Amino acid sequence: MLGKVMRGRQLWLVLLLLAAQNVFAWGADGHRVVGEIAWRYLHEDTRNTVTELLHSAGEPSLAEAATWADRIRSNPDYDWAAPLHYVSLPQQWHGYRAARDCPPAGCILEAIDHFSAVLAKPSATESARAEALLFLTHFVGDLHQPLHTGRATDRGGNDIAVSFFGFATNLHAVWDTAIPAGFILDWREYAAAQLAEITPQQRADWLASTPADWAAESHALAYRNAYTGKTVLGEDYYRRNRPVVEQRLRQAGVRLAGLIERSLSGEARN
Repeated sequence: MLGKVMRGRQLWLVLLLLAAQNVFAWGADGHRVVGEIAWRYLHEDTRNTVTELLHSAGEPSLAEAATWADRIRSNPDYDWAAPLHYVSLPQQWHGYRAARDCPPAGCILEAIDHFSAVLAKPSATESARAEALLFLTHFVGDLHQPLHTGRATDRGGNDIAVSFFGFATNLHAVWDTAIPAGFILDWREYAAAQLAEITPQQRADWLASTPADWAAESHALAYRNAYTGKTVLGEDYYRRNRPVVEQRLRQAGVRLAGLIERSLSGEARN
Protein backbone atom coordinates (compact mmCIF):
# COMPACT_ATOMS: atom_id res chain seq x y z
CA MET A 1 0.00 0.00 0.00
CA LEU A 2 2.76 2.45 0.93
CA GLY A 3 4.49 1.73 -2.36
CA LYS A 4 1.31 2.56 -4.27
CA VAL A 5 0.90 5.79 -2.32
CA MET A 6 4.47 6.82 -3.04
CA ARG A 7 4.16 5.98 -6.73
CA GLY A 8 0.95 8.00 -6.84
CA ARG A 9 2.66 10.95 -5.19
CA GLN A 10 5.59 10.78 -7.59
CA LEU A 11 3.28 10.71 -10.61
CA TRP A 12 1.30 13.62 -9.20
CA LEU A 13 4.46 15.64 -8.63
CA VAL A 14 5.71 14.92 -12.12
CA LEU A 15 2.43 16.03 -13.69
CA LEU A 16 2.48 19.16 -11.56
CA LEU A 17 6.03 19.97 -12.57
CA LEU A 18 5.10 19.62 -16.22
CA ALA A 19 2.66 22.50 -15.75
CA ALA A 20 4.84 24.57 -13.46
CA GLN A 21 8.16 25.24 -15.11
CA ASN A 22 7.72 29.02 -15.02
CA VAL A 23 6.19 29.49 -11.57
CA PHE A 24 7.48 31.90 -8.98
CA ALA A 25 7.90 31.64 -5.21
CA TRP A 26 5.69 29.07 -3.50
CA GLY A 27 3.46 28.76 -6.54
CA ALA A 28 -0.11 30.05 -6.37
CA ASP A 29 -1.34 27.68 -3.67
CA GLY A 30 1.59 28.37 -1.37
CA HIS A 31 0.95 32.10 -1.59
CA ARG A 32 -2.77 31.53 -1.00
CA VAL A 33 -1.95 29.56 2.14
CA VAL A 34 0.14 32.47 3.45
CA GLY A 35 -2.63 34.97 2.69
CA GLU A 36 -5.32 32.81 4.27
CA ILE A 37 -3.32 32.20 7.46
CA ALA A 38 -2.72 35.94 7.74
CA TRP A 39 -6.42 36.68 7.20
CA ARG A 40 -7.40 34.39 10.06
CA TYR A 41 -5.13 36.28 12.46
CA LEU A 42 -6.32 39.77 11.55
CA HIS A 43 -8.58 41.68 13.95
CA GLU A 44 -12.08 42.43 12.72
CA ASP A 45 -11.52 46.16 12.18
CA THR A 46 -8.34 45.41 10.25
CA ARG A 47 -10.21 42.88 8.14
CA ASN A 48 -12.76 45.54 7.26
CA THR A 49 -10.05 47.93 6.06
CA VAL A 50 -8.27 45.17 4.14
CA THR A 51 -11.55 44.13 2.52
CA GLU A 52 -12.17 47.69 1.34
CA LEU A 53 -8.68 47.94 -0.16
CA LEU A 54 -8.98 44.55 -1.83
CA HIS A 55 -12.36 45.46 -3.25
CA SER A 56 -10.94 48.65 -4.74
CA ALA A 57 -8.24 46.54 -6.42
CA GLY A 58 -10.71 43.96 -7.72
CA GLU A 59 -9.35 41.16 -5.52
CA PRO A 60 -11.84 38.81 -3.82
CA SER A 61 -9.73 37.84 -0.81
CA LEU A 62 -6.34 38.25 0.83
CA ALA A 63 -5.50 34.68 -0.21
CA GLU A 64 -6.13 35.39 -3.89
CA ALA A 65 -4.46 38.80 -3.62
CA ALA A 66 -1.28 37.01 -2.53
CA THR A 67 -0.83 35.83 -6.13
CA TRP A 68 -1.29 39.27 -7.72
CA ALA A 69 2.37 40.27 -7.84
CA ASP A 70 3.13 37.18 -9.91
CA ARG A 71 0.07 37.59 -12.10
CA ILE A 72 1.19 41.07 -13.21
CA ARG A 73 4.72 40.02 -14.11
CA SER A 74 3.69 39.70 -17.76
CA ASN A 75 2.57 43.34 -17.74
CA PRO A 76 5.46 45.53 -18.99
CA ASP A 77 4.16 48.40 -16.86
CA TYR A 78 5.40 46.43 -13.86
CA ASP A 79 8.83 45.47 -15.18
CA TRP A 80 10.31 47.71 -12.50
CA ALA A 81 8.98 45.35 -9.80
CA ALA A 82 10.80 42.22 -11.02
CA PRO A 83 13.92 42.72 -8.81
CA LEU A 84 11.72 43.26 -5.75
CA HIS A 85 10.83 39.58 -5.39
CA TYR A 86 14.22 38.57 -3.97
CA VAL A 87 17.55 39.58 -2.49
CA SER A 88 20.70 37.80 -3.66
CA LEU A 89 23.02 36.90 -0.80
CA PRO A 90 26.36 35.05 -0.77
CA GLN A 91 26.97 32.03 1.43
CA GLN A 92 29.30 34.02 3.66
CA TRP A 93 26.90 36.69 4.85
CA HIS A 94 26.53 38.20 8.29
CA GLY A 95 23.51 40.47 8.31
CA TYR A 96 21.69 42.79 5.96
CA ARG A 97 23.17 46.13 4.91
CA ALA A 98 21.12 47.91 2.29
CA ALA A 99 24.05 49.76 0.71
CA ARG A 100 25.86 46.47 0.17
CA ASP A 101 23.09 43.93 -0.38
CA CYS A 102 20.36 45.84 -2.22
CA PRO A 103 21.18 47.05 -5.76
CA PRO A 104 19.88 50.35 -7.14
CA ALA A 105 17.00 48.54 -8.86
CA GLY A 106 15.76 47.46 -5.43
CA CYS A 107 15.27 44.23 -3.53
CA ILE A 108 12.63 42.51 -1.46
CA LEU A 109 13.67 43.97 1.91
CA GLU A 110 13.54 47.56 0.73
CA ALA A 111 10.25 46.81 -1.05
CA ILE A 112 8.67 45.54 2.17
CA ASP A 113 9.83 48.67 4.01
CA HIS A 114 8.51 50.93 1.26
CA PHE A 115 5.11 49.33 0.82
CA SER A 116 4.59 49.04 4.58
CA ALA A 117 5.04 52.80 4.78
CA VAL A 118 2.64 53.43 1.89
CA LEU A 119 -0.01 51.18 3.45
CA ALA A 120 0.38 53.01 6.75
CA LYS A 121 0.05 56.48 5.19
CA PRO A 122 -3.51 57.84 5.55
CA SER A 123 -2.83 60.59 3.02
CA ALA A 124 -1.89 58.09 0.29
CA THR A 125 -4.54 57.42 -2.33
CA GLU A 126 -6.73 54.37 -1.97
CA SER A 127 -5.25 52.85 -5.12
CA ALA A 128 -1.69 53.37 -3.84
CA ARG A 129 -2.52 51.77 -0.49
CA ALA A 130 -4.32 48.89 -2.19
CA GLU A 131 -1.36 48.21 -4.47
CA ALA A 132 0.97 48.38 -1.45
CA LEU A 133 -1.16 45.76 0.29
CA LEU A 134 -1.03 43.51 -2.76
CA PHE A 135 2.74 43.75 -3.02
CA LEU A 136 3.25 43.21 0.71
CA THR A 137 1.01 40.17 0.78
CA HIS A 138 3.13 38.58 -1.91
CA PHE A 139 6.59 39.73 -0.88
CA VAL A 140 6.29 38.49 2.70
CA GLY A 141 5.60 35.06 1.23
CA ASP A 142 8.50 35.39 -1.20
CA LEU A 143 10.96 36.30 1.53
CA HIS A 144 10.14 33.10 3.39
CA GLN A 145 11.05 30.94 0.38
CA PRO A 146 14.73 30.23 1.11
CA LEU A 147 15.94 30.44 -2.46
CA HIS A 148 14.69 34.03 -2.70
CA THR A 149 17.82 34.81 -0.69
CA GLY A 150 20.01 32.53 -2.79
CA ARG A 151 22.95 33.18 -5.06
CA ALA A 152 22.82 35.74 -7.86
CA THR A 153 25.03 33.51 -10.03
CA ASP A 154 22.35 30.80 -10.32
CA ARG A 155 19.32 33.10 -9.92
CA GLY A 156 18.25 31.52 -6.68
CA GLY A 157 18.45 27.99 -8.06
CA ASN A 158 16.61 28.73 -11.31
CA ASP A 159 19.74 27.88 -13.28
CA ILE A 160 20.48 24.66 -11.37
CA ALA A 161 19.11 21.74 -13.36
CA VAL A 162 18.00 18.85 -11.18
CA SER A 163 16.00 15.65 -11.42
CA PHE A 164 13.20 15.45 -8.87
CA PHE A 165 11.50 12.06 -8.61
CA GLY A 166 12.97 11.36 -12.02
CA PHE A 167 11.62 14.46 -13.72
CA ALA A 168 13.89 17.18 -15.14
CA THR A 169 13.29 20.58 -13.54
CA ASN A 170 15.30 23.18 -11.62
CA LEU A 171 16.05 23.64 -7.94
CA HIS A 172 13.94 26.78 -7.58
CA ALA A 173 10.87 25.06 -9.03
CA VAL A 174 11.32 22.19 -6.58
CA TRP A 175 10.97 24.60 -3.67
CA ASP A 176 8.34 26.80 -5.29
CA THR A 177 5.89 24.13 -6.27
CA ALA A 178 6.99 20.51 -6.07
CA ILE A 179 7.60 20.23 -2.33
CA PRO A 180 4.42 22.16 -1.36
CA ALA A 181 2.43 20.05 -3.82
CA GLY A 182 3.33 16.98 -1.80
CA PHE A 183 1.19 18.11 1.13
CA ILE A 184 -1.15 20.90 -0.03
CA LEU A 185 -4.08 19.08 -1.59
CA ASP A 186 -6.62 21.83 -0.89
CA TRP A 187 -5.10 25.15 0.08
CA ARG A 188 -8.17 26.31 2.02
CA GLU A 189 -8.29 23.20 4.16
CA TYR A 190 -4.55 23.21 4.63
CA ALA A 191 -4.42 26.86 5.71
CA ALA A 192 -7.30 26.40 8.15
CA ALA A 193 -5.56 23.43 9.74
CA GLN A 194 -2.34 25.39 10.33
CA LEU A 195 -3.77 27.48 13.14
CA ALA A 196 -3.82 24.40 15.36
CA GLU A 197 -0.16 23.78 14.50
CA ILE A 198 1.00 27.26 15.58
CA THR A 199 1.53 27.62 19.33
CA PRO A 200 1.03 30.94 21.12
CA GLN A 201 4.74 31.03 21.94
CA GLN A 202 5.71 30.45 18.31
CA ARG A 203 3.39 33.20 17.19
CA ALA A 204 4.81 35.63 19.75
CA ASP A 205 8.39 34.76 18.77
CA TRP A 206 7.68 35.07 15.06
CA LEU A 207 5.95 38.43 15.51
CA ALA A 208 8.91 39.78 17.49
CA SER A 209 11.21 39.42 14.46
CA THR A 210 11.93 41.82 11.60
CA PRO A 211 12.10 41.34 7.82
CA ALA A 212 15.89 41.34 8.12
CA ASP A 213 15.53 38.41 10.53
CA TRP A 214 13.26 36.62 8.03
CA ALA A 215 15.91 37.06 5.37
CA ALA A 216 18.57 35.67 7.70
CA GLU A 217 16.40 32.61 8.38
CA SER A 218 15.84 32.03 4.67
CA HIS A 219 19.52 32.53 3.92
CA ALA A 220 20.51 29.87 6.45
CA LEU A 221 17.94 27.44 5.05
CA ALA A 222 18.98 28.12 1.46
CA TYR A 223 22.56 27.09 2.10
CA ARG A 224 21.85 24.38 4.67
CA ASN A 225 18.84 22.72 3.05
CA ALA A 226 18.20 23.84 -0.52
CA TYR A 227 21.73 23.91 -1.95
CA THR A 228 23.11 20.39 -1.55
CA GLY A 229 25.35 20.06 -4.60
CA LYS A 230 23.25 17.10 -5.74
CA THR A 231 21.36 17.06 -8.99
CA VAL A 232 19.29 13.92 -8.41
CA LEU A 233 16.66 14.60 -5.74
CA GLY A 234 13.81 12.45 -4.51
CA GLU A 235 12.15 11.06 -1.43
CA ASP A 236 14.97 11.79 1.01
CA TYR A 237 15.16 15.41 -0.10
CA TYR A 238 11.39 15.76 0.08
CA ARG A 239 11.13 14.25 3.56
CA ARG A 240 13.93 16.41 4.89
CA ASN A 241 12.56 19.66 3.52
CA ARG A 242 8.80 19.26 3.82
CA PRO A 243 8.86 20.37 7.51
CA VAL A 244 10.98 23.38 6.51
CA VAL A 245 8.52 24.47 3.84
CA GLU A 246 5.53 23.98 6.14
CA GLN A 247 7.15 26.06 8.86
CA ARG A 248 8.04 28.84 6.44
CA LEU A 249 4.44 29.05 5.19
CA ARG A 250 3.16 29.29 8.77
CA GLN A 251 5.73 31.91 9.69
CA ALA A 252 4.95 33.96 6.61
CA GLY A 253 1.22 33.94 7.38
CA VAL A 254 1.70 34.99 11.00
CA ARG A 255 4.19 37.69 10.11
CA LEU A 256 2.12 39.04 7.25
CA ALA A 257 -0.80 39.49 9.64
CA GLY A 258 1.44 41.31 12.10
CA LEU A 259 2.85 43.57 9.39
CA ILE A 260 -0.62 44.48 8.12
CA GLU A 261 -1.85 45.16 11.66
CA ARG A 262 1.10 47.42 12.42
CA SER A 263 0.79 49.27 9.14
CA LEU A 264 -2.91 49.91 9.46
CA SER A 265 -2.58 50.99 13.08
CA GLY A 266 0.05 53.57 12.13
CA GLU A 267 2.87 51.58 13.73
CA ALA A 268 4.67 50.49 10.58
CA ARG A 269 8.40 49.97 10.90
CA ASN A 270 10.48 52.94 9.72
